Amino acid sequence: MWDDQAGLYWVDIAGQQLFNKNLDGVDSTIALSRKTTSIGLGPHQKLLAVTSTGFGWLHASTGTVEQKLHVYATDSITMNDSAIDERGRCWAGSAGRDGSQRGTLYRLDEQGIAAKVRHLGMSNGMDWSPGGDILYHVDSTAGTVIAREYDMGSGELGESRIHCSVPAKAGLPDGLTVDAEGDIWLAVWGLGQVCRLDANTGQVTATVEVPTPYTTSCTFGGPDLSTLYITTANYRPSAGGGLLYAAELPVHGHHANRFGGALWRGREPAEHSGQ
Repeated sequence: MWDDQAGLYWVDIAGQQLFNKNLDGVDSTIALSRKTTSIGLGPHQKLLAVTSTGFGWLHASTGTVEQKLHVYATDSITMNDSAIDERGRCWAGSAGRDGSQRGTLYRLDEQGIAAKVRHLGMSNGMDWSPGGDILYHVDSTAGTVIAREYDMGSGELGESRIHCSVPAKAGLPDGLTVDAEGDIWLAVWGLGQVCRLDANTGQVTATVEVPTPYTTSCTFGGPDLSTLYITTANYRPSAGGGLLYAAELPVHGHHANRFGGALWRGREPAEHSGQ
């Protein structure tokens, strides 16, 4: 995640660490008090933390994660990636670690948490079209990038369609980001690439080659948001894995949105809507 005030943040989930490259290019690493799978901008100097079991506040200066909302308490399902829309709602999904399709896509806002899409294998990267009327969302297990109609006013989802499918023999779709022109940049786990997908057709129009197979996510950053930062995993392990890469591109990204909802201690509501 790129923060205009603090530079680039990225998370090592398994290593339980937060990395930062500040605006002067100085690197820092801090241990996190709780396993964190995704982060977003929060109020003041806090970050919103999606933990393996719920949501909380992350203090970047100390690494302390204060969990406020509990969603899961099992080893077979874990929370995963997230994104915040321009109205400040956080969308975060879960992933089944037991091969089941028990993953869920949640919306968290000032009204609380609600399950909006069920029966996902591994909810992963998501972002919106520049106009905010489409939410792109990855299910890595299914190998799909889904385009979902989105009402920015209400935060409700509409009809959905498969925007792109990645054959299992090629790899798995993972994290993504949308550029200012509306095209999707998709990290493909196992392929060692970030692919640019045309917003209209879903076809690959450009690729960024990464010198390791296990690309995990990407975001635009830098002063003019034209640097594509790419995270990778040190899986099995692999040469060049677990490193951060950067590519200068002729397109720009968008600024990160800030969470505008509320967090309180509690558990997932017993009743909520879903698809």
